[in-house]
Amino acid sequence: MNRETTRRAVLGAVLSAGVAGGLFTRASTRLEQFAPLSGSVWGARQTGRQSTVDSPHGPAEVSYDDTGVPHVSADDERALYFAAGYTQATDRLFQMDFQRRLVRGELSAVVGDVTLDADEFNTKMMFAEAAEATAAHVRETPAGPPAQAYVDGVNAAIDGESLPLEFRLLDYEPDEWTLADSMVVEKLLAWQLTGSFRTLRKALVTDIFGAEMADQLYPDRFEERPRIVRDHHSPGTFGAGLDIDPAGDAGSAADATAAGRVNRETVDWLTRFEPEPTLGSNSWLASPALSGGDAPVVSNDPHLGLQAPPTWYEMHLDGPDHRVRGVTFPGVPFVVIGENDSGAWGFTNVGADVIDFYTYETDADGRTYEYGDETREFDVESREIEVDGASNETVEVKQSVHGPVLEEARQEVGVAWTGHAATETTLAIYELTHSVGVADARAAARKFEAPTQNLLYGSHDGDGLFQVTGRLPVRRVDGDVVRGNRVFDGSGREGEWGGFAPFERPPAWDDPPGGGETLSWVPFAENPHVQNPDYIATANQLTVDDDHLAYYLGVDFDPGYRGERIYELFDRQLEDGGELDLSFLRTVGRDTRSGRAAALVDTLVAAARADDSGDLADAADTLDAWNYRMEPASEAALLFDRWMDQYRDELFTDAFEAADLDVDDYAPRPGVVEQLPPDSPWFGPRRRAETMRVALRAALDEIDEEGHEVYGDVSHTGQIGHPLEQAFLAYPDHPRGGSGETVQNFDHEGPRGGSWEMQVDLDGEYLAVLPGGNSGRYFSEHYDDQIAQWARGEYRSLSRTPLDDPTIEFRGDSG
Repeated sequence: MNRETTRRAVLGAVLSAGVAGGLFTRASTRLEQFAPLSGSVWGARQTGRQSTVDSPHGPAEVSYDDTGVPHVSADDERALYFAAGYTQATDRLFQMDFQRRLVRGELSAVVGDVTLDADEFNTKMMFAEAAEATAAHVRETPAGPPAQAYVDGVNAAIDGESLPLEFRLLDYEPDEWTLADSMVVEKLLAWQLTGSFRTLRKALVTDIFGAEMADQLYPDRFEERPRIVRDHHSPGTFGAGLDIDPAGDAGSAADATAAGRVNRETVDWLTRFEPEPTLGSNSWLASPALSGGDAPVVSNDPHLGLQAPPTWYEMHLDGPDHRVRGVTFPGVPFVVIGENDSGAWGFTNVGADVIDFYTYETDADGRTYEYGDETREFDVESREIEVDGASNETVEVKQSVHGPVLEEARQEVGVAWTGHAATETTLAIYELTHSVGVADARAAARKFEAPTQNLLYGSHDGDGLFQVTGRLPVRRVDGDVVRGNRVFDGSGREGEWGGFAPFERPPAWDDPPGGGETLSWVPFAENPHVQNPDYIATANQLTVDDDHLAYYLGVDFDPGYRGERIYELFDRQLEDGGELDLSFLRTVGRDTRSGRAAALVDTLVAAARADDSGDLADAADTLDAWNYRMEPASEAALLFDRWMDQYRDELFTDAFEAADLDVDDYAPRPGVVEQLPPDSPWFGPRRRAETMRVALRAALDEIDEEGHEVYGDVSHTGQIGHPLEQAFLAYPDHPRGGSGETVQNFDHEGPRGGSWEMQVDLDGEYLAVLPGGNSGRYFSEHYDDQIAQWARGEYRSLSRTPLDDPTIEFRGDSG
């Protein structure tokens, strides 16, 4: 049955039975609270759009191409972004509303108490307050008027277009969109990329298992693989001479508990709401001297959570003073990753530590806390969370001098996070879309305060830039600079929070200080950067070796398999006299060789062949003949993939369960498994070889029981579902190669992977593909029209020329 036949069948079933008949319920979830459809779904079935729309900001035109991408043109910038808001809301309104409800703590109002815990956490974290303050600040910047026009366009679409199917499934209508709602999406992104409770987990594991085992489980560095900034970039020492190097602060597991212990119940609860720690991305830049053209090649492949519809929305905007094509997050006005007439840019996550935790000595009721020689009261406010189909829930929202306070199991934990400030990231993105060359791009990057990102920018005039963005905090205890990977003492009279307000911008933020200043932030001029690199690649690995960094950056970096492989392919190509041109770089983007497999398989094969029973001989032969590529047709890739999961469980489950810890919450990054020494106490009495054999037998049993034959049986696009967890809204099955550690990235268990795969030759083609389709409307032909192409590792060729045949005309007078 093809997709259109399936959709017609769904439509007929809905009309005849509706939700009450059970079509949209799943026994494995609590989303059976969906209300019956009121009337019919014919409104949602409509895939056409209004052909003319009144705009208070002036005329504009929108032309949709053959993949559902809007090409928007206008002679007034506000008219341009009004039309952009209208098209985004027309195509992705439910996704936008779902995200804002999630971050604001308002999901339970439409889906019931299944999301009550998440609403409680997000309410207590005060993301909404941070977004409101950010909106107030952005409103006063040059980004404010076009952003408000975008908001007006969203609301015009809410009023003028049919609502997507999901609103009918849940039987509610969206509220008016606000500028703060767009900033809520920014806070969601910042939390997904920098929110981490790793410090608290490590403190707890240290308390239970000791410092040695905790340091092996959560190492600060993966030492052997290439950094982003290598010797051929001739780095100096970033931060030299600023007296902000915590050189005497060991920062080991022993320091993680310096301020006092954290409760297991507290950490368990918080970990439930932590973003996926293995999210990552790839990007690279090749200079004209190496790409064979007159301008650089810029690639970006952000590896984020995969869902239907996709995380990103593609659009092409042509305004009075800029043209830009790329992707944004639904709900965000401006193109985040893409290219304009002057250059192209992309981002990957740094892994910087920009969040701190404080524990407190409190009174019996948890109303006051010690602060130096004072006793202070927590600021407490009661909030009511609306719950559909049940009683509303009242929660207490607390703040201390450090920020929002999360309370669980009678323990208060203060959270100091850069994303709580009224950041200028939206202004930075706006300026990037208007940038003309490297100087403009770096000026915009100064304002990109959260999340911390690796920016790569290439210009048509041949220049390139690598720049770490974001506020990097400098911590002090008793006046001494310390690392941030510790739990801080809330009574220490340090680290006071500035509230939901813009960051102060002293001269030291923009330029190296003259000396003598007490710095709270690393000056932007000392953030790692390389101007005009010949080639550079980022894949979330450590930015630069520690001897080139005179301050604390963080400890939670990627193991480096992807970064190592990209540099290996680049170096080999150049050594062989080849160019880093678009043709070659396409093959890099589709590389599926697993560095993790290459590091582990020889040891696994030796362990299997040392088994006296001989029943692992065939598995050993299969793995021994393998080229370590995670290809859909590979039997060995399937076996390795299933063995890795079993190996992790054999390593950690017994010890964690004995300590009443959930292995899924506390297990380390996959790279840790490879790095464990053979005599690690985590192997227990069985030691490494026997643990490997036990896991291999378990993997073979699992494969046999499930009837799998090749890797594509488990690694496929059918794993990409819709947030409402309704099977018919998921994508069809297409085998996809790659894993979480390969350049072509697809972790089928997340699922996570390449959420916008882009390669831009500024002197040639613009290639990209989405994992799904640009429309979020199930009945649209563009709901999933790119998913097969994405699964096959193919790109689309994107036009830089606006289309002439308008689908929608916006009429109005900007005056």
